[in-house]
Amino acid sequence: MKDPDRVFLQMWGPTRDFLIANHEFYVSEAKRRLLDQFTDESMEADANAFADAWLAAKPFNPDYDDPGSDYEQANDESIVFYQSLADLRDNTRLSIIAGMFHEWEKQVRDWLGKELGHHGYGKHLHAAVWSAKFDDLFDFFEKCGWDARARGFFDELNRCQLVTNVYKHGTGRSFETLKAIAPDLAGKNGGLPAFFVSALDFSALTVTDDNLTRFAEAITSFWRELPENIFFSQVAEVPKWLDRALRKEKAEKAASA
Repeated sequence: MKDPDRVFLQMWGPTRDFLIANHEFYVSEAKRRLLDQFTDESMEADANAFADAWLAAKPFNPDYDDPGSDYEQANDESIVFYQSLADLRDNTRLSIIAGMFHEWEKQVRDWLGKELGHHGYGKHLHAAVWSAKFDDLFDFFEKCGWDARARGFFDELNRCQLVTNVYKHGTGRSFETLKAIAPDLAGKNGGLPAFFVSALDFSALTVTDDNLTRFAEAITSFWRELPENIFFSQVAEVPKWLDRALRKEKAEKAASA
């Protein structure tokens, strides 16, 4: 891969602008059309309306039924309804985050695959790019001379991919990592004994609107800070996952020669 006179990877200005604009549109419209519907006031009003409807629909026999008990039950129903709305709001927020992250991930892979394709690399390398893990991609950037993990956006972007994995797959390695590096996202565990903290599962995932904003800003910063040009001379080493694909490319070309 040594060729000091040639650009290895290029982020063209209009492409960068498009990716940022597309991402920011997704975030702003998702908030406006989805999350903004879940205000505390509107959820409380809906819960009260549900309790009134429940009370109106309940048969009442003055000889046997206790009005006070019915009103108490209606209040309990409103609490359950409000909590269900809160759960729906939280899941909506998580789905926005997951969609945002997956779109970023696809766009990175698509850009990287096209850039490598300009140099004649074929299907094996393209497949490797699309199957590479989050850490593999950042290993690649580091070996290309861009220390992306040292940039201000990386910690939030890393948390975003962990939250996305937990939302998608549930309890597992990502949740354990999240508990270690961002316990505030892994549930409100302050003051809990270590045993209870270790027993927390994916249902304890806690993400706020502020987290969504920080995750979104991290993606914007990634695109803004991605170097315009990375030259062949900057590629210090080929990561193993990419080297395996290159070997397959060479073997296939040799076999067809």
